[in-house]
Amino acid sequence: MKIIQVTIKDIARELNVSSSTVSRALKDYPGISDETKRKVRELADKMNYRPNAIALSLQKGRSYTIGVIIPEVVHFFFFHSNQRD
Repeated sequence: MKIIQVTIKDIARELNVSSSTVSRALKDYPGISDETKRKVRELADKMNYRPNAIALSLQKGRSYTIGVIIPEVVHFFFFHSNQRD
């Protein structure tokens, strides 16, 4: 089963507003009416909208991800189970 992530564009299409309006409403910008903010937040909750973590890390310039480089693997670890289903 494939999980489809809801985007700002999906919310904008549903409400017939621009994606920048949806983005600003979610960030509580003062130039967006309270009614629009309410509609956007309600639909975002209903559609289970979650911000894209990769896009946020690109915007902020920080990903909070640690990379580990191993030059040579001397011992290989594996798991073997004798248990049969």
